[in-house]
Parts: sequence; structure tokens; C-alpha cells
Amino acid sequence: PAKATIDLSALCHNYQLAKKLHGGHALAVIKADAYGHGALSCAKALSPIADGFAVAFIQEALALREAGLKNKILALEGAFDSTDLLLASQHQLDLVFHHPAQLAMLESAHLATGLTAWLKLNTGMNRVGFEPEELKYVWERLRAHPGIKQIIFITHLAQADEPQALDAQGNSPTDMQIARFNAAISTLPGQADAPRSLANSAGILAWPNSHQDWARP
Repeated sequence: PAKATIDLSALCHNYQLAKKLHGGHALAVIKADAYGHGALSCAKALSPIADGFAVAFIQEALALREAGLKNKILALEGAFDSTDLLLASQHQLDLVFHHPAQLAMLESAHLATGLTAWLKLNTGMNRVGFEPEELKYVWERLRAHPGIKQIIFITHLAQADEPQALDAQGNSPTDMQIARFNAAISTLPGQADAPRSLANSAGILAWPNSHQDWARP
């Protein structure tokens, strides 16, 4: 039978290397049971050194909290219903906001403690996220809500693992995504130094201009 052996010391080394190469904070992405490697075992090994973790949804985050982990945890898919919002508030979980329905849920919720909202822009992945022209309206709605204590801007690089890729006009899709992301945020008053997250693992390795505040290896 097939067997996978996970070297937790190598995992920790790789996290530290990714963080060093990036230069900022790093969320260790351990969604989908750490991509089949065992989320809880990986999280316990990384907990003393990790700035935080990223998981897919609230239930994955709660499993880490129930195991006693106190690190920052971000739910990348955000809230699916009002219960998710309340659980995130109760257990001090960060949430991505990428869909208008999530804003409506937030505005009808009564949150006990402040949330950190990661506002996701669609800059070219074309899967989820608000369009750049929607950013100011969405940002103003989040900022006006008393339950939001901080806003971090986030996007996802679609082709960072293809550093030679060019579009039909000869432009790098990744460079264009990074430029689109920064340009959209620059239109917001007082947000020149707002915290941002662009680099996935490939961004860390191949795209220094994606190295901003939070990496997601």
C-alpha cells in the first residue's frame, strides 16, 4: 500500500524559509486537511513559529481552536451564513469578504467583538472577489460597520507559477494583477499604507513585487 511520511521539521523549515524570502508576515495555508498532510498535526508543529493560519471555511478553523491553537486564523471562503459570522466573532477568526451577500449578512448581524475583514479583489483570477471598480463602495460599507476593527486587502495570483506567461498583448498576467491591485487601493483615501496580501508560494519565489504585508505559502 502507498504510504506518505510527513517530516514536520522540514515543514517548519520550509515555512521559515518562505517567510524569510517574503520579508513580511506569513499565513501557513493548511486548508483541506493541510492538502491531505494532516491539518492538526501540521498546525501544532507550526504554531510556535507561524504568524497565523489560513483555512478554507469556519469549520476547519474551529477544529484548530478546539485543539487549543491561539494563532490568527483566516477563513478564506468567508461566511456562508450569519452563524458563521457569530462563530468567527466568538472565536476571534478573520474572514475574507468576497461576495455582496457576505456584506448583507454582516450588516444584519450583531457581533460581540470586532472582526478583521480581508477584502478580496478580483484582479484576474476571475473566481471570486469584488471588481476594482466596486472597491470603494465595499470598503466604505465595511469601514462603517462597528463590528469591523481592521480591513486587509487581498487578491489571488492566477499564474504566479508561470513566470514566463504572457497574454496576447505580450504582458505578464501576474504583473498586471499586481498593478491592478495596487492601483485600486490607491484610489481609497488614507489607504496608501493599508495592509495587503498578494503572494502565494509561487509569488514568494518568483514575484518580489508581490511581497507586501502578508504572504500565504
